Amino acid sequence: MATKRLARQLGLIRRKSTAPANGNLGRSKSKQLFDYLIVIDFESTCWNDGIRHRSQEIIEFPAVLLNTSTGEIESEFHAYVQPQEYPILSEFCMELTGIKQDQVDEGVPLKICLSQFCKWIQKIQQEKKIIFATGISDISTSEVNLCAFVTWSDWDLGVCLEYECKRKQLIKPVFLNSWIDLRVTYKIFYKRKPKGLSGALEEVGIQFLGREHFGLDDSRNTALLAWKMIRDGCLMKITRSLNKVPTKRNPSILARSLNTDRVEETSACMSSVHDPSIYDREPENTIKSHQKLQMRPAGVNSPIKMVLKGIHPVPYLFHQQRNRTSLFMRKSLHHLMALQ
Repeated sequence: MATKRLARQLGLIRRKSTAPANGNLGRSKSKQLFDYLIVIDFESTCWNDGIRHRSQEIIEFPAVLLNTSTGEIESEFHAYVQPQEYPILSEFCMELTGIKQDQVDEGVPLKICLSQFCKWIQKIQQEKKIIFATGISDISTSEVNLCAFVTWSDWDLGVCLEYECKRKQLIKPVFLNSWIDLRVTYKIFYKRKPKGLSGALEEVGIQFLGREHFGLDDSRNTALLAWKMIRDGCLMKITRSLNKVPTKRNPSILARSLNTDRVEETSACMSSVHDPSIYDREPENTIKSHQKLQMRPAGVNSPIKMVLKGIHPVPYLFHQQRNRTSLFMRKSLHHLMALQ
């Protein structure tokens, strides 16, 4: 025991990190997977008249860039968006969000807003050497700074923006397909269910700054909460991804030669200013996000039904083609004989 005590005094033995109230061991900030987090909190059209099946549209598009090493918000984006499906805001919506009718009237359509947002993303990518990596758990590089999006719940990127882009036939920027749900992360890390964003802040000793349901203030406060969780030892990880091909535990996405003067496939805008593919369109309120691939109804002798019946389709199709060719030759010969 005396030897161990002496070794500890000499610094040869390190004490274990003290756990926070939730029982999780603290982590060093340097072990964060992401160097930057972009926090988004949309505000949308809303009503309280009991009428359902009205589509919500984004009316405020805010984003803040959080440095996970310093806790500083280094850049911000903000725009009011002009709703087009239901252009007149309800009294309830204006009272809840503080957004006035003239502010959205002077705003821009979502397509233009996404283009402006992409330009902001491109700017910070160039300045901060940022790339977006989705679903990464084990990755390290000194050449670039990894960045992820953060929202309070999956609604902002998984529901609101996703379905509005589908309805309006806009292509959503690919880097918005993965994000960290801070509400879920909070619940797992602290082992308690948060009572809203302001309640979660209060539980960790932070007072909400600004106005609730004002998107930019909500984004700033969500960033404050994320920074507090990082200091408490929470490791931020992607919790949701809409990408068809998962990249989790696949560090090869950074194996390509990364040039810090340009950003490759996650760069600004493989996005909203092009016409969408017909395969990305889906009828409103009929198909869920994971059901994008649709198949045409199979005919009686289609290859799909033939496989189900135990018939190999290739010989059958070859036989059908040969029969059609033979029929064509017989008709041609009959026509020539008639001419003679």
